[in-house]
Amino acid sequence: MKNSVSSRLTERTAAEVARTIYEPPMQGFDAPALERMCALNEAHAVMLAGCGLIPTDCARDLLRGIATIRAEGPGAIDLDPQFEDSYFAFENRLGQIAGRGVAGRLHVGRSRNDIGATLDRMAVRETCLALLAEMEATRRACLEAAGRHVLTVMPGYTHLQPAQPITFGYYLANVAQGMEREHERLAAVLDRADACPLGSAALAGTSFPIDRNQTAALLGFAGPAVPGLDAVASRDVVTELLWAVTSAQVLFSRVAQDLYTFTTWEFGALSFPDRVAGTSSIMPQKKNMLPLEYFRAEAGRSIGALAGALSAVKGSNYSIGLDSVREGVADAWPAFARFRAALPLLRLILETATPDAEKLLARCKANFSTATDLADGLVRDFGISFRDAHHVVGRAVQMVLATGGGAGELTVEVLNAAAEDEIGRRFDLPEERLRRWMDPVEAVRARTVPGGTAPEVVTAMLDRMQARLSADAHAREARTAALSEAAARLAGRVAALRD
Repeated sequence: MKNSVSSRLTERTAAEVARTIYEPPMQGFDAPALERMCALNEAHAVMLAGCGLIPTDCARDLLRGIATIRAEGPGAIDLDPQFEDSYFAFENRLGQIAGRGVAGRLHVGRSRNDIGATLDRMAVRETCLALLAEMEATRRACLEAAGRHVLTVMPGYTHLQPAQPITFGYYLANVAQGMEREHERLAAVLDRADACPLGSAALAGTSFPIDRNQTAALLGFAGPAVPGLDAVASRDVVTELLWAVTSAQVLFSRVAQDLYTFTTWEFGALSFPDRVAGTSSIMPQKKNMLPLEYFRAEAGRSIGALAGALSAVKGSNYSIGLDSVREGVADAWPAFARFRAALPLLRLILETATPDAEKLLARCKANFSTATDLADGLVRDFGISFRDAHHVVGRAVQMVLATGGGAGELTVEVLNAAAEDEIGRRFDLPEERLRRWMDPVEAVRARTVPGGTAPEVVTAMLDRMQARLSADAHAREARTAALSEAAARLAGRVAALRD
């Protein structure tokens, strides 16, 4: 039986080849994919007519046929894997409507290679804009939560050991800063995807005098992608977007791990409403923070997709091949969809996280997290070196711990005993001043340097991040509007020829 797409091949594609290679990606030909295919073909037809490469009546028939396919929806296209991919299936349906001779004229000056590369960049562009919008909403939720907790004092941890007092608002401000960088990475991909491969043909361009600038403009690209080989052979905009998504997932996983730890019975520092938790089929007392576990798992899945994509592409030739442009990046698209779906869940987590302010402050008062402030006070008021102060306070902490005490038992008497042991001197230090140095609220307020924990400093940081968020949202909205304007121009050109 004759091959469905080429007379070069004398046999029908083997069922095993069709089922394994061609069928899976064709099953993903949904409404958005159809719209991208229709727009691409409309832009090419308009350009061909404008350059005199096809007659006006042929362009009219093509555009009417494309309009019919758009109205029918993807279900009307025969996605038989014998067609190899969705483009040939689309062309087959166009031939049924407009006639094979007319449909075949649409392929002047292009190849399946540059069509696929352009469709992928269009999909990356749409995905980037959607992810940026979700990220902006998530950043906003994080900033608002940070603002609610600027005064909620809690222990800050290093190596998961109490380190210095911070606030929950300060912690979330840092998370928001990380999200801002992840947003930058996503936006950078959008910039690099903004070049149109259409017209590169198979890899070397075409001898037909096409107008690539016109096609790029009609599809909302900044210009044509050049040179042609790189334009069709590279999918680094896909792998770069996957890297950006994976980086964000790693950030979210680390934050989820912190919150997960804080919600344990042993910490008991953070709680969530029951609607944000799961339970057990056998243990009636259980409240399991499944959403936080989800983010830890998603980071792993995204890392796996990225490693798989890079591993597949790295062995390919620098040209068109299944491993370089399709199979190699196949796992990226589901990763993007999962990331987009997860962002509203992260917003819910940020909006509903409730710290136990009383318990957290009490822990700061008991866990020696103000020891650095005590050492700093000795340096300022008594002129000793910080290293000597560090040794004195470290010895004092050890002495209190040896008796089973907490930070409240570190008195001037204990401090002077430690000082005599370490540096051979005592301090004329009022107990009230010692207690002030060891007050976690005062410790938080004292850090007024840029990036510090003082409430006014954190508020200023949040204000700056809110301003940056507004600017980012404005830039995304402008890009979206530009695409809408390009689509409107294309629709106008199509209507003028078709009607």
